[in-house]
Amino acid sequence: MTSLACSPWRVAWAERENDRRQRAYRDATDAWLRRKDHLDRLRIEAVGFLGCTQPRTGLPVDLDHDELVFRVVPVAELVEAEARHVPGLPTPGGFCAFAEASGEALPAGLRIVDSGMAVVTSQRVAFAGRERRREWRYADLVGAAHHPDVPVTLLPDHGRLSGLLVPASAVVNVRFYLTLAVAVAGGDRASVTAQVDALLSAHQAAQPTPLPSVRPDEAPLTAVRPDRRVTALATVTAVVIATLGPGALGPDQGSSPSAQAIPVVDVPAVAQVLMPVRPVGPVLPGAPVAPVRPEPDVVERATPSLPSNAGTPARPVVRAARPAAVAPAPS
Repeated sequence: MTSLACSPWRVAWAERENDRRQRAYRDATDAWLRRKDHLDRLRIEAVGFLGCTQPRTGLPVDLDHDELVFRVVPVAELVEAEARHVPGLPTPGGFCAFAEASGEALPAGLRIVDSGMAVVTSQRVAFAGRERRREWRYADLVGAAHHPDVPVTLLPDHGRLSGLLVPASAVVNVRFYLTLAVAVAGGDRASVTAQVDALLSAHQAAQPTPLPSVRPDEAPLTAVRPDRRVTALATVTAVVIATLGPGALGPDQGSSPSAQAIPVVDVPAVAQVLMPVRPVGPVLPGAPVAPVRPEPDVVERATPSLPSNAGTPARPVVRAARPAAVAPAPS
């Protein structure tokens, strides 16, 4: 290694960058494994799940003797479209990715009208709220329309356009069991299995790969060395103090431990440029100060002597002679 590559700040940068890459790879791998396990479970359900006969009590609807339960949603909200045709809403049918949708803003054109419980069965989706009840039978359903970003699923039939808003943590399972229930009711379970297989294949191809490690000599030229940060901070602090005075950092900064720890750079040239000192006339200690009333005949112009190395003459300074203070006459 060259001396350039062995610079302490370059070594520190390489260690930080490698640690960041390793953490990013671990996080991506954990998320990938969780998604794969979930898809594996969904495929098992798509192949062999037939529905549940229990529970049959405590549900918002009375089940028929041959009706099976696919999914119970304890918390759901009923949403309705504000108009008959609302642009920008998802269309029924199509491919569902069974992915998380964590958006919180309700799509434009929809409003929440009630909240309660929903149940997905082998024949219908039923909702029971505090004020309203709604039912969508698969025989009348055009198809489920899942929003890609918000956990809203619209269920268009021949009535008013409406659907369900479910918690983000349950959106994947609710959409899967709804899709499976509709497919089983129509005798097309194989389509759901093929859909999950396609998701598994795409997910397997997107497995994360670790990033290569970096070397100290690969540190970018834009990286700021730690010692230069301290120098820059000290320079800025000195310029601010020279410009605005010691109180620029606050009333108590001069005596605080943090202020004492800041290195101060002596910048007399900067101080002379930013804070030029103007000549002030001599003031005798204890002399009374009287109002200054300059008279034309006592104004004198004085030109101060220039130093030998001065390049240009200084501007003349006008000084007004102050009249001597007169003691008051005794009464």
